[in-house]
Amino acid sequence: MIEGINWHRFPTKECYPSAFLSTFFLIRRSEQQSNNMATAKTFGPLTPAAEIAAAFPNSVQGKTIIVTGVSPKSLGLATASAFASQSPANLIVTGRSAEKVETSINDLKANYPNVKYRALIMDLASQSSVRAAAAKIMEDESIQNIDIVINNAGVMAIPTLTLSEDGIERSFATNHIGHFFFTNLILPKIIKAAQTSSAPTRIVNVTSFGHQFSPVRFSDINFGQAPADLPEEERPDFQKTEFLTGSSHAEDIYYGFFSYAQSKTANILYSISLNQKLWEKYGIASFAVHPGAVNTNINRHATPSEIEQALKRVKELGFDSSQKTTEQGANTSVFAAIGPSLPPVNLSEAQVKGVYLADCKVDDANVAAFATNKALAERLWTLSEKLVGQKFDF
Repeated sequence: MIEGINWHRFPTKECYPSAFLSTFFLIRRSEQQSNNMATAKTFGPLTPAAEIAAAFPNSVQGKTIIVTGVSPKSLGLATASAFASQSPANLIVTGRSAEKVETSINDLKANYPNVKYRALIMDLASQSSVRAAAAKIMEDESIQNIDIVINNAGVMAIPTLTLSEDGIERSFATNHIGHFFFTNLILPKIIKAAQTSSAPTRIVNVTSFGHQFSPVRFSDINFGQAPADLPEEERPDFQKTEFLTGSSHAEDIYYGFFSYAQSKTANILYSISLNQKLWEKYGIASFAVHPGAVNTNINRHATPSEIEQALKRVKELGFDSSQKTTEQGANTSVFAAIGPSLPPVNLSEAQVKGVYLADCKVDDANVAAFATNKALAERLWTLSEKLVGQKFDF
């Protein structure tokens, strides 16, 4: 037992983060990994995404699927590849770089040449780019329905405060506002899919366990105030931050991992709102998924000293911090998109249940209360509409 730590504010040890620096880390005891994989046809932390897609081919075949943030060797490419293995009618992949998107499509074609791939170039941090990309989808008469949307793209831990061209802190603009705007603009075709298909119609938002380090700072989205000046309910969790990184960063006006955490909390709250507005009326479900410890380019801003400190703490706690491959990291996104056994998100109480998934299962025990609060979800929806200058009523 490490002295001075308030363990009641931490998640259970089985899901304790191995490094706040990557915040994709989901700690698992190595014996639990073995047990999960030993059970036949049980989806666990290390199940490849393609294996899950193969288990439910009818939910993929002939469907139109969008995956954002696709580039070589990325989580997005692994997610797209799993879907491609089961012959969707259209696989639309998005990214900021035309070159990286085309390289990714060539990689997909090499393995699954009979799928119709479409490149959609979109900078999620730019509302004009998002609007133009959505217009292409809506104006394309060959795309009648959109069955699955995987909002996978993201940026993480930008070292200095950066605003988008629309004047929004860049992590929040990219990870939340861009996906909020894009998804809502194309929702008419998602709704049409739900009205005409017997397979699940789902919207998946890729979040992170790292959401636990900060709620949405409604009074200070753009990090203009010191954390101590925020309302108490909007302050980051300084204790977790100091334990894992060696510093609480309580005096920093801006800290990259707090901005990232805020955006990841927003991803979960957005899924709650989508369920509130779309499930009962159309049968469209939305889940927020934590992919686990995946070493991708999103970690490029992490500093070696913080990584060293975090890994030291993990070893002190006696945990295994092994990472997933991208194919394993994509598994929960695919499961959330097509898994028929997933129950509807429970919206009956103030704190929502069943919206947050990790390791191919619902993980209510390890999602922060500020990320599952219905009132905060509605507050975020209103703020998001204000930031994009458009109201959405479905």
